[in-house]
Amino acid sequence: MKKQQLLFWGLAVFLLMAGLLSGSRVFYVLLFCQAALLLSVLALNFWAVVTFTYTQTLNRTKTLRGRPVTLSLAIHNEKPVPFPLMRIRMAIAAEKKQQDLAFNLAPDSHMNFQIDMPCPYRGSYDVGMTVIDFLDLFGLMRLPFDMRLLPYYRMQTVLVYPRLVKLDRLNMPALEIQRFTRHQDLTNDHEQPYAMVRKYRPGDSASQIHWKLSLRQRTLMTRLYERASEPDVELILDLHRGSYSGEQASQAEDVFCECATALVYYLLRQNWHLLVTGYGDQEHHLSGTNLKDFQQIYNWLASVPFDGRLDFLPQMKRSLISKRQIKARVILTSRSDAGISSLLRQSQQNRVPVYMLVAGPAHPDPGEAALAALFRQSGLPIWFIHYGEDLAETLQGEW
Repeated sequence: MKKQQLLFWGLAVFLLMAGLLSGSRVFYVLLFCQAALLLSVLALNFWAVVTFTYTQTLNRTKTLRGRPVTLSLAIHNEKPVPFPLMRIRMAIAAEKKQQDLAFNLAPDSHMNFQIDMPCPYRGSYDVGMTVIDFLDLFGLMRLPFDMRLLPYYRMQTVLVYPRLVKLDRLNMPALEIQRFTRHQDLTNDHEQPYAMVRKYRPGDSASQIHWKLSLRQRTLMTRLYERASEPDVELILDLHRGSYSGEQASQAEDVFCECATALVYYLLRQNWHLLVTGYGDQEHHLSGTNLKDFQQIYNWLASVPFDGRLDFLPQMKRSLISKRQIKARVILTSRSDAGISSLLRQSQQNRVPVYMLVAGPAHPDPGEAALAALFRQSGLPIWFIHYGEDLAETLQGEW
């Protein structure tokens, strides 16, 4: 409790005791004045709560990791009574961090703030005002007011994307473009050259009708298009923070998603049929065949929570023994679990190439050296990517 509050309440107790012991009116009058002052302070705080207005906007709602965003906040007092001291707690684009603003506001005035928010890690963040503390000029009473309790109040949301590192190549032989095999399939994608025609069927798009041939045949004819199909690649993501917490967990998540983004972009640019399987609190499945599908997966990687609580090994085993026609698998995790090595060694009989990547914070996990030794003994490829390292150099280098 502050000195002003101790002095105020101490004086109130003294006046009450003095009035009771002496019976003098002057002590009760002074005590009444104290009570009136307290009520006026409370009324002024409530007045500020119900009458202040504000605007808050972001200069952009999407950004790239490392690029700050600016929140513009304006507090207005359109009444003839001054506002008491206001302390606003601001949620910013960083986990469990906030910024405080403190000011007084005179009658018929406003206060503008430009708050630059660094975005050190990818993720979706609610930013803006959270709790406003109204404090009187005498420091006697603090009235906290949580803006989030208002049904009409909405915080601003900023989506921070992981950096996109464009790889020239990958040191993963099964994913080399030269090993692609192609086959033809019939599709309705009219962006491809058509392969054959057939009679019109109800539901066929008008854009697919071969009008010249239809006139010659005196019946509607529909074009069917040819599509190139590539072997499937599965990217398995372990959405678990591993043994990390705090700043280290944020670093591990960030480099994890940056690595996944680079792999997804590279594979879709090569026109692989890509399946992304994420194991967190629930299973996530996304797919793509070319760069048109990249943005959807990119949005998901920017906001997906790392909430996995289950053992990753049984989940990974289900993917490894699935009957999908997978030509190669890439596994990305933040755990240095020796059990992964034995599981992959057992699955080698499937003859599906598997590549292992372990993402972690700037300071390596002590268990990485032992895990690397197990993989090398088994002849299995593994890469370790740490926060702050050159991602392209790591992924394109030797394992």
